[in-house]
Amino acid sequence: MQQQLIFHNKPMTITLSAAAERQAQQLSVPLIIEVQVYFSCLLGKRIAYYSTEQQPGIWQLDDGAFAALLPQAQKLSGAVYVRFNTVMTKACPVSDYAGPPPVTDFEIKNQAAYVPSWLKLDFKQQQWQGEFGWNASKQGQANTKQLRAAPTANG
Repeated sequence: MQQQLIFHNKPMTITLSAAAERQAQQLSVPLIIEVQVYFSCLLGKRIAYYSTEQQPGIWQLDDGAFAALLPQAQKLSGAVYVRFNTVMTKACPVSDYAGPPPVTDFEIKNQAAYVPSWLKLDFKQQQWQGEFGWNASKQGQANTKQLRAAPTANG
């Protein structure tokens, strides 16, 4: 399945594998997939997964925190929503954080410049997987960090 969502007046083409589409239709509670452009010492690409129920590899949020994110997300398929966010670390660490780092959302005047052109989602080994980039990005490099509730082999 392929669909376009608009973030900051820029289209993002989202492709779900057949497995991701099946999983989206089977979810009993909403899932937010947050595409993050991560500003720290260097620019990073990250995808975070949020739900109110415990699921493998998903950050479980309380109802209030989840409800605060949902209005900024757009429905993709089934109970899956996509959100775009720019985040910045409060400090410039040498290593990456395990778990959610101390970050802050921050306003960029021209957010459209940072909205990815494409997002590919899959569901394999009982976990959501994602990769995103821009028109000039080489697809298939697997250089998007997957933020998980627990460490996994896929990062």
